[in-house]
Amino acid sequence: MKKILFLLAALLLAAAGFAQNKVEGVVMNENSEPLAGVAVVVKNTQKGVSTDAMGCFSIDAKRGETLVFSFIGMIDQSVPVGKDTRMEIRMVPDNYNMDDVVVIGYGSAKKSDLTGSVASIKSDVLKNSKIGMVSAALQGAAAGVQVTQGNMKPGADASILIRGAGSINAGTEPLYIVDGVPVEGGLQDLSAGDIQSIEVLKDASSASIYGSRGSNGVVLVTTKRGTAGKTRVSFNVTGGVQKLMNKQDMMTAQQYYDLIESTGQTYTWTSAELRQLSRGESTDWQDAVTQNGSFQNYNLSISGGGKTTTHYLGLDYYDQQGTVKRSSFNKFTVRYNMDATLNKWLRSGVRMNVIESKLMNINEESDSGYGTMHSAITAQPTAPIYNADGSYFDGFLNTKANPVAIVDLLDKPTKKTRVVGSFYLELEPVKNLRIRSDNGGELVFFKVNEYEDGRMGQHYAADGHARIMTNKKRYWQTENTVTYDFMRNRHKLTVMGGFSASRTDYEEVTADSKGLNATTKYNNLSGATTHGPNGSYASASTLVSFYGRATYNFDERYLVTLTMRGDGSSRFAPGHRWGYFPSLAAAWRISEERFMQKARWVDNLKLRVSAGMLGNQNIGDYSYAAQISQGGSGLDYVFGNSLVSGAVYSSISNPDLTWEKAKQLDIGLDFGLFGNRIAGTIEGYYKRTNDLLWTVPLPKESGYTSSMTNVGVLDNKGIEFTLNTVNLNLRNFQWTSSFNISYNRNEIIELYDGKQDVNKSLFVGHSLGEFYLLHSQGIWQLDEADKAAVYGAYPGDRKILDREPDNVINGDDRMFAGQSTPTWYGGFSNTFRFYGFDVTLFMNFAGGHKINNTLLRSQNSYNVWGNMSRDYYFGYWRIDRPSNVYPAPRVGSAYANGDGTDANLQDGKYLRIKNLEIGYTLPKRWTDAIRANSIRVFFSVQNLATFTAYTGYDVEAWDNTNPYPGSRSFIGGVSVNF
Repeated sequence: MKKILFLLAALLLAAAGFAQNKVEGVVMNENSEPLAGVAVVVKNTQKGVSTDAMGCFSIDAKRGETLVFSFIGMIDQSVPVGKDTRMEIRMVPDNYNMDDVVVIGYGSAKKSDLTGSVASIKSDVLKNSKIGMVSAALQGAAAGVQVTQGNMKPGADASILIRGAGSINAGTEPLYIVDGVPVEGGLQDLSAGDIQSIEVLKDASSASIYGSRGSNGVVLVTTKRGTAGKTRVSFNVTGGVQKLMNKQDMMTAQQYYDLIESTGQTYTWTSAELRQLSRGESTDWQDAVTQNGSFQNYNLSISGGGKTTTHYLGLDYYDQQGTVKRSSFNKFTVRYNMDATLNKWLRSGVRMNVIESKLMNINEESDSGYGTMHSAITAQPTAPIYNADGSYFDGFLNTKANPVAIVDLLDKPTKKTRVVGSFYLELEPVKNLRIRSDNGGELVFFKVNEYEDGRMGQHYAADGHARIMTNKKRYWQTENTVTYDFMRNRHKLTVMGGFSASRTDYEEVTADSKGLNATTKYNNLSGATTHGPNGSYASASTLVSFYGRATYNFDERYLVTLTMRGDGSSRFAPGHRWGYFPSLAAAWRISEERFMQKARWVDNLKLRVSAGMLGNQNIGDYSYAAQISQGGSGLDYVFGNSLVSGAVYSSISNPDLTWEKAKQLDIGLDFGLFGNRIAGTIEGYYKRTNDLLWTVPLPKESGYTSSMTNVGVLDNKGIEFTLNTVNLNLRNFQWTSSFNISYNRNEIIELYDGKQDVNKSLFVGHSLGEFYLLHSQGIWQLDEADKAAVYGAYPGDRKILDREPDNVINGDDRMFAGQSTPTWYGGFSNTFRFYGFDVTLFMNFAGGHKINNTLLRSQNSYNVWGNMSRDYYFGYWRIDRPSNVYPAPRVGSAYANGDGTDANLQDGKYLRIKNLEIGYTLPKRWTDAIRANSIRVFFSVQNLATFTAYTGYDVEAWDNTNPYPGSRSFIGGVSVNF
């Protein structure tokens, strides 16, 4: 009996040794949102389960076995079973998953079926725009997409350039389309929290479906939609502070006084200046007009629905107080998206977006002598902010204005209301045949009020000056398409044809008055003493289009796309209004060939070739017609006892005006290796733009100054490289990287009438915006006095290269000094995830260009009318300091401030740590306590560090005539999902 009991006990122990562990857990994406339908399989067995709607799973597995997690759009993840039978799995996105669906013009397609060049940016990338507009988040995110920020003030939108500048006068910005409706003004009015994805159509094949508007590329924005199932609520709060970067180091009052006195310059110091000097005080005008900025953003979204209807509602409030006092921007956005399946053959939906925004401007757009920050740089440090009686000091030389008075007294709000909406109806009367009608439009109300208080200084009207500009834009469109999908055996054919029509109406009214008090400002123009000039303007344009696309797929290996669009635009002359824009693309999926089956490490290898023609119609309405100007200087005359406004032709007609045309060739290779853990694209392109829409100068004897015409040829060619890697993919630690770099060469091939240059600003064989300047060779030295005298210069003056040489410095001595736009640019992002922590480091870079740092014009040369830098004070030339690099302080010195020379050009290349973010996602057991799906807190620093030789306020702000200083931002936030 004992032996039997012992044997039974041994058997029970053995069975216990082989007992199965119950492994439970939850699977989430990179944003800690649950993933439903993830396949969880015990490796090398048939055992497997799927996660439920909350991302949870439960499976029997022994210790030492490995669980494999698989989901469409994610990299497979293998996790060994250990002592801990409770798992939290975060899966890494497969950015090159061939089954991912991307949006293309008038439809969508799997990545595997794409033949054109399309960059897809998902919503998680947009976190780089926590401060700033959505377009700024695209900087460094996609190859071939160059994003620059002309101005760093609140509300300023970034400029997007796709594969180089392709026009001279007809704009270089891409076509922006949000949920099927074209929008002007970039992506400024969008909320990043509402965006699902952004697709950038870069080549002729992908963009030619938009024909006459696609030559600069197309940016397609798709907003979030509801999904059937449990209602989801997401609430995000973000806030932070901004601190001024690169404050300019200027002279103190005493240094400024000593320098002026040492030159023997006749200057009578005011009593206020002498009083400040006697106290040893200096006015730091930069400090006086700047502050620590602040930022806050609240985003709430509610989505869900049933089997037949889904909804998405998004509310967003954004507020930014700038680093320059009284500059601010705020906006409130409401978005509602609805989709309904009415029955098996009928679907419908609504897209609606309402935006209300207000921008408080500072004086940055006017003459550089009076812009806020330019004045703060050049204002005399000896001058006090206020006089003894409390009024603003106004004893500035050369009619400079008091920077603090400008900030305090300029009142210039810009208000905008934008309503964008559309409605679609889609029928499927028979299987695979879809008939769809999209009808939508946009209504924009825009108003700028401006009041300049007379106390702002000598430059401004002493009795107050007010302006009002208001405009209204109304746009509507109808898009109607028929799509048929044919599939048989190894053949797939999709044919789409469509018709569209649109109209834009624009109205503008301006009013200008002087003699207004500071109480009523712009609210009572009728009370002014002087009225005018006032004006009004109205225009309308229409566009009618027919388009079609056919895509053919044989055996998932050979793909062909043929596209054609015909556009008729009212902006061109009768007889020249229709343009036709074809494209052809082919792709070979080499990885699907039989000879590649043994190369199991190759997941995707696709060769693409495309060619086609695109158009550009981005000119003003009625440009082909002779236009008339009424009133103004020299046109008013007295008739009897009345003043009558005369009228003259202001432009000559051009009955042959037509489309700008861009022909483009693109060759690309897409690859994915080792389970797409290494994936990317290498691509080359060549784009030639003919019949440039160009305002060409006319001879004075013609009676006109210029004419809009079609002349010239412009080339862009370049190479793009993108690489995405999953470096580590362990259970509790993941590391992913994304890198892209682009090179573009822009060149003018032909001008007109055989000209090699136009006004010495555009040159055949050179890029647009290339600098053509005199060359500064340093400083004339004492032993070169005789040579300097030939040019009317003295030792200590700036030395200019006499390139001819003919002993005369003039325009003939200019030379090319570098181009103004980067030739190479890109971005590099690394994301690390460890347990609940995540760290993202994003860097962007650019180079191959020069920046004209206009601040140096006054900072590093003698400027009796204003302040200079400390570098100049210690670095100007003297007999005992011959190696110093700045010209001596001498009144009347030629080219002292570097005007017309390359002295103020600086190397524009830079590497910037754009965003460093650290986040923590609370454990699931904690969030379950409040029935939340996920809670994440984060802290980030934007513009953490910049490595560059440029000394201005911000190397990324190319418009530095009236610079708004860049800032470093410290941001914190929390995201809660239910």
